[in-house]
Amino acid sequence: MNRFHLPAVVLVVLAVAAAAASADEPRPNVLFIVSDDLNCRIGCYGDPVAKTPNLDRLAGMGVRFDRAYCQFPVCNPSRSSVMSGRYPTNTGVLDNDTWLTLGAGQETMNEYFATHGYAVEQYGKIYHGPNRGFRGDEPLPSGPAKAKQWFYSVEERARQQADEPDYWNRHHSPYRNMAPERPERYAWANKMGPLPPEKPCRDTAIADDAIRAMQRLAGGGRPFFLAVGFHLPHVPLTAPRRFFDLFDPERMPLPVDFAMEPQGPAGTPPDEVRANLDLFTARRFSEQEAREAIRAYYACMAAMDVELGRVLDELERLGLARNTIVVLWGDHGWHLGEKGMWAKGTTFEVAARGPLLVADPRQPTAGRTCRRVVQYLDIYPTLVDLCGLPSAAWLEGASLRPLLVDPEAAWDRPAFTVQTRNWSLGRSVRTERWRYTEWDEGRRGRMLFDHDADPHEQRNLADEPGHEAIVAELRQRFGGMRGRDP
Repeated sequence: MNRFHLPAVVLVVLAVAAAAASADEPRPNVLFIVSDDLNCRIGCYGDPVAKTPNLDRLAGMGVRFDRAYCQFPVCNPSRSSVMSGRYPTNTGVLDNDTWLTLGAGQETMNEYFATHGYAVEQYGKIYHGPNRGFRGDEPLPSGPAKAKQWFYSVEERARQQADEPDYWNRHHSPYRNMAPERPERYAWANKMGPLPPEKPCRDTAIADDAIRAMQRLAGGGRPFFLAVGFHLPHVPLTAPRRFFDLFDPERMPLPVDFAMEPQGPAGTPPDEVRANLDLFTARRFSEQEAREAIRAYYACMAAMDVELGRVLDELERLGLARNTIVVLWGDHGWHLGEKGMWAKGTTFEVAARGPLLVADPRQPTAGRTCRRVVQYLDIYPTLVDLCGLPSAAWLEGASLRPLLVDPEAAWDRPAFTVQTRNWSLGRSVRTERWRYTEWDEGRRGRMLFDHDADPHEQRNLADEPGHEAIVAELRQRFGGMRGRDP
């Protein structure tokens, strides 16, 4: 019998047998880890300064996505997008003050896994604020009335915009209640200096909770979805002193586009430039101050890495690593003096790009790097696919399974990032070569960067002759953000 021409009845029998075998296989667990404000200055991403052996170990267990992009470079909108599987422009969560709610029939990632038989628990910062987090043994949340709302409502935000156009500047300006500039004192060595050596890292308790949860879930008889949200390296940049001692501030490298105060290349839209309020200092940064701040960031990242290592060690000790998918991401990138800016909140590459590590022990691609452009929005459908759950109609990303099987597989999906400022929307599209950004559909400015020639985004080509066609092509790609409903 020619094996390429099996009778139809044989093919049916084989298909049924394969389906039965698949049904008998236990569904994999999911260890879902997010680190707050973690950028790509990590050892496995090629950074020569970082002390991140456990992040590097995780990269060796799976696929490192070199070009992964958040949908909004601020905590709440980014996390809401990932956990809902929806673009920020479709969730309506465009700041840190709006609570995520979903349409009828839609579920957040942790709810969806619980609905499909997973034991679900979470520790640390997964959502920004209370939102929709829960333990798997507790009843599912049934709406906003069942939880404390920490944030302004959509109606209140609209009222502020209508009645107080300058509300944000009046109440949240980085210059409000600021002490006078004191160049001889650094915020990170003053308000945010290292803690005494005997005081534990604040992420230690989160790792402790995650380890206890794994021990309990290991014998629970059900696959689990365990979410762990580390706070570091989020500000304030504090960590036990031993982590600061790992780094010499005089040897901290400054970015090639370092500046002492916020600025972009010629033609940068004014809305793209962000004040440095996240370091609690809205002033110029000298090179010495910048090196001290970068050292503090590396120290906090190293402290988080140790706690990550404890969680990974326990996963292996319990014998769970062979059937657990591990995903780690940072909710967005983070400026460390690039273009004179610090923290997040821009559509420049350094803020939009973040780390994404996916380790599926069933895949043969451990230690590989994928250079395809992907989005954080893809995490939800990827996990649904890898765990064999029914597809969810409202998800707007795509499963990364093909890239986990072959990191060099063809992939032509762009990444979209949006940001708001001064009641204006900036939207950015990233392909393997280009980044195009426009504010208020171009009325408030636009930027085009050729990453093949200009990886640090120092020359804005948007209005230079000869780039009209690529601008028009990239603008058309924004149609992919319209989304869909179930």
